[in-house]
Amino acid sequence: MTDRQFLWWLSGGVSALALAGFFWFGVGLGAPAANAGWLVFGLSTIFQFGVGVGLLWLAARLRRRSGFRASELRQRGAGEQRETRRIRAVFFWTTLGQALLIGLGVWWCVRANRREMIWPWIGLIVSLHLVPLARVFHVRAYYVTAVAGGIISVMALAAPGTFHNLAYFGGVMATITWLSAAYLLRNADRIAAEVVKQKWPV
Repeated sequence: MTDRQFLWWLSGGVSALALAGFFWFGVGLGAPAANAGWLVFGLSTIFQFGVGVGLLWLAARLRRRSGFRASELRQRGAGEQRETRRIRAVFFWTTLGQALLIGLGVWWCVRANRREMIWPWIGLIVSLHLVPLARVFHVRAYYVTAVAGGIISVMALAAPGTFHNLAYFGGVMATITWLSAAYLLRNADRIAAEVVKQKWPV
C-alpha cells in the first residue's frame, strides 16, 4: 500500500462519513426544525447541506491530490493485487453483514411493535461496521468513531423512544461522523505516513 493509494481509499471513507452525518442530521433534526418554523428549518437545511457538501468537496480534493486512479489497481504487482482483493472482500462481507443485521433488526422492531428502536439499532450496526474497516485499513480513528457511535446507540436503545430523544440521537450521530470526517481530512498525510510503514497482509 503506497501513500497515494491509501489517501485515495481514505477519501472514500471521508465521503461515507460526510454522507452518514448528512443522513443522521436529517433523521434527528429534520422534523423538529420543520416544526419550529420556516426560518429555523431554512437555517437548519443550509447548515446540513453546507457541512455535508463541504466535506464531500474536501474529500474529492483529497482524492485528486492523491494522484491515484482506480485504473492503477489493475496495473499493480501480484502482491498488491491480492491486497486489493482482500480489501474488497472485507468491504463486501462487511456490507452484506451490515445489511442483514439491519434488516433483521428492523423486522424484529416492527414485529415487536418497538419502532422507536429502529434508528438506534441502525446506528449501532452502522457504527460497528467500522471495526473491520479500521482493521483492514489500519486507521485507529475508525475504532474511535465505532465506539462513540456504538455507545450513543446503546444509550438510545435503552432510553424511552420519544421525539426529543430521536432529535438528540440524530444530532449526536451527525456530530460524531462529521467530526470524524474532519479529523481524517486534517490529519490525512500524517495518518498515511504512519499506515504505509505498517505490514499489510496479502
